[in-house]
Amino acid sequence: MAEAAKKVRATKSFTARMILALVAVRGALSRGESWRLARTGLIGMIAGFVLLVVSGQLKTMTHEIVAIWITDGCLLGHMMLLRRRYKPVFLTGASIGLLLANMMGDETFYVAFSFTLAGMVETCAAALMLPGVKSARELIQPKVFIRFVVGACMIAPTLSGIVAVILLQGIFTSHPFSSFSNWVISDALGFLIFTPVTLVILSGEWRSLREPGNRIESILLLALIGTVSVTVFSQTSYGDLYWMLPPLALLAFRAELSTVLLGTLLFISIAVPLTIHGTGPLWLSPFASMQERVLALQLFTVAALSIVLPITVLQTQRNALMNALSEGQRRFKNLAERSEEVVMELSADGRCQYISPRAKVVLGYEPAALSGTSILDLAHQSDRPELHRALVHTQTTAEEGSVQYRFRRADGTYLWVRSFIAAMPAGLPGDRSALAFTVRDVDIYVVAEQRRLAEEQRLRDMVFIDSLTGLPNRRYLDTRVNELLSSHADEAPGRPVAVLFADVDYFKNFNDEYGHQAGDECLRSVGQCIATTVSDRDSVARYGGEEFVVLLEDCEHEEALRTAELIRVAVESRALKHRGSPLGVVTLSIGVAQRDICRPVDAARLFELADSAVYMAKRLGRNRVGEVQDTVSPGAANVSTEWEPTAMPQGATSP
Repeated sequence: MAEAAKKVRATKSFTARMILALVAVRGALSRGESWRLARTGLIGMIAGFVLLVVSGQLKTMTHEIVAIWITDGCLLGHMMLLRRRYKPVFLTGASIGLLLANMMGDETFYVAFSFTLAGMVETCAAALMLPGVKSARELIQPKVFIRFVVGACMIAPTLSGIVAVILLQGIFTSHPFSSFSNWVISDALGFLIFTPVTLVILSGEWRSLREPGNRIESILLLALIGTVSVTVFSQTSYGDLYWMLPPLALLAFRAELSTVLLGTLLFISIAVPLTIHGTGPLWLSPFASMQERVLALQLFTVAALSIVLPITVLQTQRNALMNALSEGQRRFKNLAERSEEVVMELSADGRCQYISPRAKVVLGYEPAALSGTSILDLAHQSDRPELHRALVHTQTTAEEGSVQYRFRRADGTYLWVRSFIAAMPAGLPGDRSALAFTVRDVDIYVVAEQRRLAEEQRLRDMVFIDSLTGLPNRRYLDTRVNELLSSHADEAPGRPVAVLFADVDYFKNFNDEYGHQAGDECLRSVGQCIATTVSDRDSVARYGGEEFVVLLEDCEHEEALRTAELIRVAVESRALKHRGSPLGVVTLSIGVAQRDICRPVDAARLFELADSAVYMAKRLGRNRVGEVQDTVSPGAANVSTEWEPTAMPQGATSP
C-alpha cells in the first residue's frame, strides 16, 4: 500500500507540472483564457479518472469482463462539444486521469500506460471522423450517423484493440480472440450509447423531456421499457429475451431522441447487472463461461440497437420533414390570410379547389361557397374569352401569365381584378397540372384610369370640337386634310376630294331680328341638319361664324354637286322662320369645289375655289349651290379660275 501511495503522489506531482506547462504560454494568453484552459484540463482529468473507476468496478463485478465500456464514449461526447483549441487540453487531462485510475490497481506503469494509450487512440480516431458535430440531433443525421457507426463504433475500437493486443501480449486471457472481441464490442456499445447520451445531457437536449407534449408519453414509454426489462431478466424460467424488441421498437417510433437513448440506457442498466448476478434468459443456454454469456448479451444489445437506432434516425428525419411541412403550411396560411390578394388553387378544368379566407373581404364570398365553382362562371360574360385564353395558355405552355377582367362579387356587382396564373406540379405522372391563381382588387386603379382617359378625350374634344354646335372645328378640319395628304403622299395623280362651303344667308339680319341666343340655336340646328344629311365617312365642321365646311373623300364632281343640293334642300325644308330674309326661312348658300389633291398646295387651292364658289352663289341670289371650275390641271405652274355658276335651283327666288 505504501508503494502504491508513492506512485499516486508521484503521478499527481507529474500531473500538476503537465497542466501548468500547458496553460503557461508566455504571455500569449490572457489570464481568463489561461483559467479556462486549466479548467478544461482539470475537467478532463476528473472525467477520465471517474469514468475509468466506474468502468473498472463493472469489470470487477464480471471477473475481468465488461459488457459496455462507458469511458471512451463519454469522453468522446464531451470533447465534441469543445472548441478546437480546448480539445488537446481536455485530452491531455483525460489521459492523465486515465493513467491515474489505471495505476490505482496492481498494474505496473507500463500496463497502465498501455491501456491509457489504447483508450486515447480510440477516442482521437473517433473524434477525427466526426468533425463539427455539436448535438445528438446532428449525430443521427443519416450521413453523419453512418460515419459515426462505421468510424467511431467499428474502426476506432478495432484500432484501439490492435494497439492493446500489441502492447499487452500475454496480459489478455488465454483465448486472445475472446478478449479482443470483448474489447471491440464493449467499446463499440459504449460509443453507440454513451456518446449520444453525453451529447444530450451536455448540450441541453434532455430538456425536451420536460415539454408538456412529451412528458407523459415519455414517462409511460420509459416505464414500459423498465417493466419489460425487469420481467425478462429477473426470471430464468422462460427464454423470452426477444420480448425486449417490441417495446424498444415502439420507443424508437414514438419517442424523442433523448427518450430513446435514456430508454436504451435503462434497458442495459437492468439487463447487465441481473445477467451478471445469475438471472435472465441467457442463463437458460449452456454457455461454457461467463465471458461467453456476456458476449451473447453484447451481441443481443448490438442487435437491439441495430433496430432502434436506424428507426430513430428515420423517425427523426420524418419528424423534421413533418415539422418543416407543418411550418410551411403555417407560414402559407399566415401569408394567405394577411395578403391583399385572394389566393386560389384551380383544378385543371378551372374549378376552385382552395380559396384563402381573404375572399370574404375582397369578394364577399365565404371560401367554402366558392369550392368547386368554375372561375369562368365568376367572370363578366364579355371578359370570359380572354380569361379562358389565359388559363389555356398557362396549362399548355407552363408559362406564368396575368389577365385583367371583371369579377362578380357576392352581391352581384362587378369588380375589376387582375389575376396571376402559374402552373403547379402534377401530383402523379400523366395528371394535368393544377393552377396557382391569385385575385387582386384593382378596381380603384382601373376606374381611375378610365376617368383619366375620359378626361383626356374630353380635352381632345375641347381642342377639336366646336363648343356651340358640337361639330368638329376648323382645327380638326385642318388635321383631317393633313392626314389625307400624308396617307397619299406618294400617289399620282392624287385623291379625288370635294369641299363644300356653306354659309347661312342673311345671318346678320337673323341676329338683329331675334338676338344672338336665337342665332346660336339657329347655327346648332343648321349644323345638325348638315351632319345628318351627309354620310358617316364625310367630315362636317364649323369653319367659323355662320360658315360650315363639308369634306367629301373619294368623291367625284357630280356626287359633290348632288350632296350640296341635298344639304341646301334639307336646311330649307326645316322651315326655320327668318323675317330678315326675303325667303322667309333660313337657307344656305353653298360653294362646291372638286379636284385631285396630292400636295398641300392642291388642298389650299381646293379651299380657295370653294370659298370663291360660295361668294358666287350669294351674288347670284343665295339659297343655291355655286360652283367654280378650275381650268388648270392640279400641279400646273400658273392657275386661272373661270367662274361658271350653276343653274338656279327650282323654286329659288331671283336676287
